[in-house]
Amino acid sequence: MVRRPPDEVERLLDRFEEELLLAKKRAPNTVTAYLTDLRTFSRHLTREGVSLLDFDGEALTRYLERRGDLSVRSRARFLSSVRAWTRFLELSGVRKDPRETPPAPRLPRSLPKILSQDEVERLIEAPDPHRPEGVRDRAILSFFYASGLRVSELATITADRVDLATGALRVMGKGAKERIAFLDERTRHLLSDYLTTVRPAFAREHPELFLARDGAPLTRQALWTLIKKHGRAAGITSPLSPHVLRHSFATHLLEKGLDIRSIQLLLGHEDIRTTEIYTHVSLAHLENTLKLHHPRGQSQASGLENEKRREGKRKNPADPAEEL
Repeated sequence: MVRRPPDEVERLLDRFEEELLLAKKRAPNTVTAYLTDLRTFSRHLTREGVSLLDFDGEALTRYLERRGDLSVRSRARFLSSVRAWTRFLELSGVRKDPRETPPAPRLPRSLPKILSQDEVERLIEAPDPHRPEGVRDRAILSFFYASGLRVSELATITADRVDLATGALRVMGKGAKERIAFLDERTRHLLSDYLTTVRPAFAREHPELFLARDGAPLTRQALWTLIKKHGRAAGITSPLSPHVLRHSFATHLLEKGLDIRSIQLLLGHEDIRTTEIYTHVSLAHLENTLKLHHPRGQSQASGLENEKRREGKRKNPADPAEEL
């Protein structure tokens, strides 16, 4: 096997990163995860005297055997990064012989966690409206729930992409694809209050909609912290994150009768099979409600179990959590 200089590996990794970001339009966080996986694998290969440019299936299998600490999801992501890398090397002419990679493990289908509508209301009411940050945070929490945005989308949306008069907003989602989302009247009122009384005092040169007191845009991590803090204040004990609000948005719309195709468009899912996971959440919620409140709840719930089994026979997305 030909010994490859480390700088050649790094040069190709840099090109691979550009390919993913610019040509494939992959999300920056996904690209960072792929490169982290590949560099960790490369260090292991170097100790074996093998290069990341010409390893074989046996080297890959030995690495996976040593990495017993990897969860099913982490293993699946690692193998996705290896497949993308080897395809890139083949198209670049670096590798002439395609190598087989082990099949990705089947990911267990876990239903998204959601809040009840009462919990959503308590969460939005938790920030102190007499403080500037409280005015902002109420607008943020209501915005999350009303629009169903991902945390990265909310962190980067700019003020000029929101039309307060109509409640429409232009969202730049995964793969640099734009979609339209909408805000309800209450969220528009909270947002207007933030824009007129708080943001002018925070704003500097940044165009992002939601800002910290120093004028810098709120980061994804800051938004996570903000939601968890107000969740504790609202007495919500279940795990809470921006995605829980997104899942709650989709599930509550489905329960109110909105069709699955419309929910897919609002969430920005490419594959409708990803959106269909919310039908399972809605059925699970209905089953629990029947068990608690219907005088013949157990028999009613058994009928729902049969319906869920029929739903489960549909083909699942390769990784439903990847797109949710």
